[in-house]
Parts: sequence; structure tokens; C-alpha cells
Amino acid sequence: MKKNVNRLIRVSSVVLIFLIAYGCDSVPGEGDRSSGEKPKETISLERAHAMFEAYQERFDVVTEFREGREDARYGWHSLEFYENYIAYLKLASRKAGIKVSGIRMYYVAYPEDDQAGEYRGYQTYIYVPTYYDEKSGDHIAFDPLHIGNDGVPLPIHDVIVNGKKRSTDKAGVSEAAMARSMAETESSIANMGEMCEPNCPEEVGSGSN
Repeated sequence: MKKNVNRLIRVSSVVLIFLIAYGCDSVPGEGDRSSGEKPKETISLERAHAMFEAYQERFDVVTEFREGREDARYGWHSLEFYENYIAYLKLASRKAGIKVSGIRMYYVAYPEDDQAGEYRGYQTYIYVPTYYDEKSGDHIAFDPLHIGNDGVPLPIHDVIVNGKKRSTDKAGVSEAAMARSMAETESSIANMGEMCEPNCPEEVGSGSN
């Protein structure tokens, strides 16, 4: 009995290791795997500090605009969020027949409304998937949940910038397809990170936020 239990534990351990190694970043039908190598986009600590300092003039202007209330210093999402979000985008884009090429980040701010709650007025960011358009050679913002009847992605960038009721009509893309009603429209765009301000934890060894 003890031998069988030990064997079951060993088998369970192997399965758990497999799930951890491949489960989060895999999507059924997707063959690509992260190499685990250091990305070329990483920067030095010195460069990170220089960029933070370069931002401070803008931060001060925004703080003055907000009548002395400091704006957000940073935002946070869990690693699990990124793993799940990328897996979700790959699955949704595959269903739509369009391969996601990357993620575009828009710098935005929470409106002064009840939905924003304690975050109202703070800057934040939203994540929007992109696909590669061979004709233009550009990575275009799109939403795998909103594809026209002709298979062409609806103009998500235009919707974000101009609003869904004022989006430019394009061939095969009707305004009705983008906005079936005045109600909020489901999308694959992500936000809802933990923002500092107003929720700034005390950093170890730091005298400020």
C-alpha cells in the first residue's frame, strides 16, 4: 500500500511539473514556446532611473493640473494575468482566423465617474491586441471579438480614439456591427491593474512612493 502511495505521489509530481512548465503559456493548437532567454528589450538599472527622472517634469505638470494631487506612479498586474491574457488572446484570435502579433499599450486615464471609484482621474493604461498587416507593413490594433462579416477586423483604434458611434466606416464594416446598441460592448481590451496612487504600498528602503 505504501509503495502504491509513493508511486502515486511521484506520478502526481511529474504531472504538476508538466502543468507548471507548459500549462500557463500554451494554447491548444499553438506550437510556439517561450525560450526562457533574456529578451533584447531589457534595459539597465541606470537607464531605468534616467527614464524615471525624464518623466518627472511631466509628472509635476500633471500634479499641478490635478491641483496638487499626485498622479499614478505605476500600475501592477500579476504574472498570472499576463499568462492568462496572452493565452486568451491567442485562442480568441485563432477562432477569428487572425493571428495576434503583439500587444499595444495605450496611455489613458480613468474618467471622473462612479465606475472609476477611487481611481478616478488617475492615469493608467489599456492593453489592445494587434495583428500584422502585410499590405501596410504595420501592426494594427484589433479585437478578435469584433470581426466584420467579410473577415476584416473592425477599426478598434478608431473606436478607442473617436468613440464607437463616430468610428469611420470602412469597406465591409458597418457601424451597426460595432455598436449594436448604446450599451457597453464586450471587448478583449484589458485594464483593471492595481494603481499606485492611490494604492501605494511602502517600498522597502524607499522614503517615498
